Amino acid sequence: MEAIRETLDVLGNAVTIRLPASFSARRVEVIVLPVAEEDSPPHSQRRRHRPSADLAGTIIRDDLLEPATSADDWDALK
Repeated sequence: MEAIRETLDVLGNAVTIRLPASFSARRVEVIVLPVAEEDSPPHSQRRRHRPSADLAGTIIRDDLLEPATSADDWDALK
């Protein structure tokens, strides 16, 4: 499936979408969503999620990359 995403200006209550020559579909689905005004910061400048204050000082003492069980445990059914 080929998808095209564009941000366009509405002129006289109309939007014109130009499709590339390589676009071969005969029917399309068009969904129109309003774009947030300019006062909204760009996606890359939005505040990042902050973890709960309840997690402050939490220390992970485990090796998150090591398997939870040893390789010998995988042979338990043999």
